[in-house]
Amino acid sequence: MKTKTIQISDTTARQLYNGNPSALKSALEETFGKEFFQKPVEERINSFEDVLSETGRPSVPDFSCVPEDLRDFFKATYKCVVIAEAFNEGERIDIYNSDKYRHYPYFLNNGSASAFGLCHSAYVCTYSGAGSGSRLSLLKSENAKIVGEKFKNEFRDMLSL
Repeated sequence: MKTKTIQISDTTARQLYNGNPSALKSALEETFGKEFFQKPVEERINSFEDVLSETGRPSVPDFSCVPEDLRDFFKATYKCVVIAEAFNEGERIDIYNSDKYRHYPYFLNNGSASAFGLCHSAYVCTYSGAGSGSRLSLLKSENAKIVGEKFKNEFRDMLSL
């Protein structure tokens, strides 16, 4: 029997690991180590580079197809959307399911750029009065707090444009 070697990214390995037969899980654990698959997302992500690695997304596009005065906004928004995607581990929030809460970081600013900071995290039902976009919402309240603290500058960039 001829053996072949394949290369897969960390992101692909995690996707294959979840919900697959035990034989495949065993092979992945043998290659990556069991602890690799047990480390929670909150511990795996500490920088925007970690976010890109977790999601497999490319670095921030230049948005050259957008008018120049809008590019910074789209770049900042891209970062925040990909951060939420990483902390939600790829799961999309069903905005029509009012039984599923959405959490988001809530920031306060007293007028000074240095005073921008996480105030708390909040949740909203998916009624029409929801105060955050579903793509920027998080599935766990704790992750909303973590994102608000670790990625304060990315959210400040988006919210200030």
